Amino acid sequence: MQSLSQQDVELNHYSSKADFAQNLMSSICGEHRLDTSCRNNLDFHYDGLRLPHKRMAIGTISYGANVAINISNLKAYSISLPLQGKQILNMRGERYLSDEKNGLIVSNADLQDLTIDQDCKKIQVVIPEQSLHLVLAELLKQPIETPILFNPKMDFDSQQLITAWWKNIQNFLQFKSQYMGFYGLAMLSEDYENFIIKALLLSQENNYSEQLKEFTTRQQPHYIQKVRNFIVSHAKEDICADDLHHLAGVSKSKLYEEFQYYYGTSPMSYLKKYRLQQIYKILSSSGLNPKISISQLAFEWGFNHLSRFSQEYREEFGEKPSETKNKVINL
Repeated sequence: MQSLSQQDVELNHYSSKADFAQNLMSSICGEHRLDTSCRNNLDFHYDGLRLPHKRMAIGTISYGANVAINISNLKAYSISLPLQGKQILNMRGERYLSDEKNGLIVSNADLQDLTIDQDCKKIQVVIPEQSLHLVLAELLKQPIETPILFNPKMDFDSQQLITAWWKNIQNFLQFKSQYMGFYGLAMLSEDYENFIIKALLLSQENNYSEQLKEFTTRQQPHYIQKVRNFIVSHAKEDICADDLHHLAGVSKSKLYEEFQYYYGTSPMSYLKKYRLQQIYKILSSSGLNPKISISQLAFEWGFNHLSRFSQEYREEFGEKPSETKNKVINL
């Protein structure tokens, strides 16, 4: 396993040019347009780092001028909290004020406009949409078909866990310099990224909140747990529907109906999606091993037809396996 260099992780940039700031932040957050009357007179600073497994970026950002950001296709969630100054999000006719006591989540949803005051300096956490969906799928133990939409306002007074979440991020940034170049960052980061994403999903209101609450209280039949655990433990092996039917010890129709109820899909579709997710995770960490073979991975996880695998992968994640791998290597 290769260790990550400081250049792989550190994001530290300054510019007076609006085009530079727009291009940099588009590479971190996703596509957006930056408007300002000070296009060549910004005091733009970004100081942060990118964690390797979920490609989460954590840092501080300031523009030094009044700017407006027009958002249409982020493919990521931008979560921010001003340390000073304020910002305002306009979305679907609603206006959300963000200051030192009110964080803000910009989801990959409709057209949105974010205005940032010239004296605003903020902490920003950027989580790729696919990374958030993967963690939610693990929590609910079923595929995620509908994009996650958060309540944009993160109000400290209404939810103590939100305050704790931001304090955790602030503490992480305080020790950022110690993480730079640390040989063990690659080993630590996956657990930390998963924790941050899970804590966000469970503490901030979103369109899956009720489902998450329900999932923690309902009891699955033993045979459903048995089938799901078997799929996960033997996902690299040849598994057919009859194997799962015999393991469950109930009728095929009952197994299908109950599995569909608890996991939102059939057992065999769950197996395919689980395999694809494991390959995505490996390719998302391929910066640690750039020589990894996509075809070998596909065969290892039970995909015997490479063209069909590539098509199913693209349908699931919106990109080719090679694009996932190259995107990480070129970070």
